[in-house]
Amino acid sequence: MTDEPLEAVYSYVERAYIRLQAGDILIRCLEEENISPMQQWVEGLVLAGPQSISTLREILVEANSQKAQVMDDLYQVFNGLEGNLRGYGVSLTEHNALAVTHLTNMHFLGMLKAQNIVEEEKQIACLKLLKESRELMMSMAKHIRLLEEVETYLQDWLWGLVYQFAHYETNEARHFC
Repeated sequence: MTDEPLEAVYSYVERAYIRLQAGDILIRCLEEENISPMQQWVEGLVLAGPQSISTLREILVEANSQKAQVMDDLYQVFNGLEGNLRGYGVSLTEHNALAVTHLTNMHFLGMLKAQNIVEEEKQIACLKLLKESRELMMSMAKHIRLLEEVETYLQDWLWGLVYQFAHYETNEARHFC
C-alpha cells in the first residue's frame, strides 16, 4: 500500500520519458522528411510484444500532440496573412489555410483585381506576403502529412499488438478450462 504513490510517480516519469524520446524521434522524422527513424524504434518495441502497448500509446499521444501544434501554427500563419492582406483591402474569405498553399500567383492577382486592388505597388506587396506565408504553410502542411503517416503507422501496430494480446489471453484462458 505504501508503494502505490511511488509506483504512480515512476509510471508518470516513465511516460514522460517515452514522450520525450518520441518527441526527439518525431523531430528527426520531420527534419529527414521520412518516418524511418520512428519505424526503427517502433519495430524494436513490437518485437517485445504486447507489453509495448502502453509505450506505443504514449508515442501516439505525442505524435497527436505535435500534429495539433503544427496545425495550430499553420492556422496562426494563415490568420496573420489574412490580417495583413485585410490591411490592403484584400479578403481571403473563400480560402482556407490549405487552399492558400495551392493558390498560384496568377490566380491571386486575378483575385486582387476582382477585389479592386489594381495599384501595382499594393499588388506586389500582397504577392510578397502571400509568397512568404505560402512557403511556410506548405512546409507545415508537409509536416502534418508526415505526422499523419506516423499516426497511421502507430495505430496499425497498436491494433496488431492489441489483437495479439487478446488472442494470447484467449488461448491462455482455454488452457485453464
